[in-house]
Amino acid sequence: MAGMSAGILVGFAVLLLAATLLVVVLQLRAMRREVEATRLQLAKMDWGVMLLNGVQQLKQATVALEQIDKRLQKLEAIEKVQLSHINLRQGQ
Repeated sequence: MAGMSAGILVGFAVLLLAATLLVVVLQLRAMRREVEATRLQLAKMDWGVMLLNGVQQLKQATVALEQIDKRLQKLEAIEKVQLSHINLRQGQ
């Protein structure tokens, strides 16, 4: 009787392991299909438009940085003038 119930438990464990492996295999296949679908979408994308947009954004960023640089130069010039006035006042 004990041998029979142990056999049933082993059979159940084997069946459970087989079911688990089947689920894993099915999930891996689904993931593979998703990866292939993603690859196809990437292959179909128009990279030229994306690159053009990227270049335009870089140009806009360059213009903004140039404006910031000019403003910083003006602030530095103002600071130098203010420092020279302070030095002149202290020297009097």
